[in-house]
Amino acid sequence: MADVLIVLKVFPDSDEVNLDNLYADISSKLPKEYKIIRKETEPIAFGLNALILYVQMPEQTEGGTDNLEEIVNNIQGVSHAEVVGITRLGF
Repeated sequence: MADVLIVLKVFPDSDEVNLDNLYADISSKLPKEYKIIRKETEPIAFGLNALILYVQMPEQTEGGTDNLEEIVNNIQGVSHAEVVGITRLGF
C-alpha cells in the first residue's frame, strides 16, 4: 500500500500565535501513522503567517484527508486548516 503526501495550510487565530508551539501541538496530536515531513511558513497579511505542513499518511486512511483537517482544526490556536495539495508516493 502506498502513502500520500498532503500539503496542509494552517491559519492561526491571530498573529500572536507562536507557530513553533502550534507545530508542536499538531505533531503531538497526529496519529502515529501520520508523519510531518516538512514545515514552512507563508506570509498572509499584516504580520500574519500561515503554517504549511507536508504530511505523509497512508493512502487507504478511513475518512481520507477529512480526518487530518478535523484533528488540526480542533487544536487551540488554529483558525482553520485546509488541504491545498495531495500527491501519491510510491507505486
